[in-house]
Amino acid sequence: MTTQLPLRTGRAVAAVALSALTVLSLAACAETPGQGRYAAYESGVAAHVEEGEVVAFRPVTIAPDNTGNGAVIGGVGGAVVGSQFGGRRQDHVASGVVGAVAGALIGNAIEKSNQTQGYAYTVRVLRTRELVEIVQPDASPIPNGAHVAISYGARVRIAPLGGSERPPEPRR
Repeated sequence: MTTQLPLRTGRAVAAVALSALTVLSLAACAETPGQGRYAAYESGVAAHVEEGEVVAFRPVTIAPDNTGNGAVIGGVGGAVVGSQFGGRRQDHVASGVVGAVAGALIGNAIEKSNQTQGYAYTVRVLRTRELVEIVQPDASPIPNGAHVAISYGARVRIAPLGGSERPPEPRR
C-alpha cells in the first residue's frame, strides 16, 4: 500500500524543490577571475604584457557586483512557493506576496554572500618604473620581490614569471 500526497501538497513540494534549485544555481553563477582562470569571452583576445615586480601585497575581500538577479530569482521562486499555501484565493495571493518578499530578501543575501578572498598587489612596472595596484583572487599571495607578467587584457592580472632571480633593471 502506497501513500500519495494530496495534489496541493505535491505541488508545494515541487515548488519548494524548484525554488531551492534556483537559489543554489544563483550561488554557483559567481565568476571568480584570477591568474589561472579566464572567462569565455577572454579566449582568443590578445593582451599587452609587461614585466613587473611585486613590491607589496595585502589581503582583501572581493565582493561580487550586486546585479539584483538574486532578488529577482528569489522573489519569483518565493512567490511560486508562497502561492501554494492558503485555502481561499485571497489567501493564495497574500501568501504569494509574502513568499515573493521573503524570497527576494533571501536571494539578495545569497548574491551578496558570494565573496572571494584575494590580494591587492602593488607592482612596479619595469619599463616605466611606475607603481600600479592590481586586485585579484589568489589562494596564496605572490611574494614581494617576485618577477611577474602584468597582462592588460579584458582584465588586468599578474602571474609569476619563471626563475627566482630578480629581473634586470631597464636601461635609461
